[in-house]
Amino acid sequence: MRIQLMTATAVVLLSAAGATAQTRPAGLIGTWKSAPEELKLTSDFDKSVWGANATSIRTVELIVRSPTEATLRVVKKVVNAKGQTVPASTWIEEADLQIGDSSPGTADRIEHQVTVTKAVRLFPDDKDYRWPLDGLKVKVVTFTDRDPNMLEVRYDTPEGRGSFWETLKKLPTTNSQRPKRSSG
Repeated sequence: MRIQLMTATAVVLLSAAGATAQTRPAGLIGTWKSAPEELKLTSDFDKSVWGANATSIRTVELIVRSPTEATLRVVKKVVNAKGQTVPASTWIEEADLQIGDSSPGTADRIEHQVTVTKAVRLFPDDKDYRWPLDGLKVKVVTFTDRDPNMLEVRYDTPEGRGSFWETLKKLPTTNSQRPKRSSG
């Protein structure tokens, strides 16, 4: 009797665990992009380095190639008062991601397991510069009761500085378009 009771309990617990765990949704596949996050650079130091009326701009792009593989790309740059990118101001942080299973979060949130397999900081003005971003953590969240073409990304640097949440929208694709691995 004791063995039967333990077996029944195990079946109930495993069934409950199976009901809460979800598989990797194919709906993530595609290219997701944020609106530009703009910050006016107004300190005396900023003005001395970038010029008057300069703006720092950050964009985030997530390219999901398969239910398990993605690349996250964060581009930061400074534009001057004329809207031109200031030389040597662009830097790119790029992370290769493994996407795992998903599970329900708070309210209508679906939390996707994400592992950063490689992350680097690049400067387009110096092709030989590659700074490893060891310890970077990324979270991806979708929602059950909101726009299915929207997701959130949490980007946590090891030192905390530069960490952020960002909302990304899925870019429309045609049948001839397929997400490609970004080069950097």
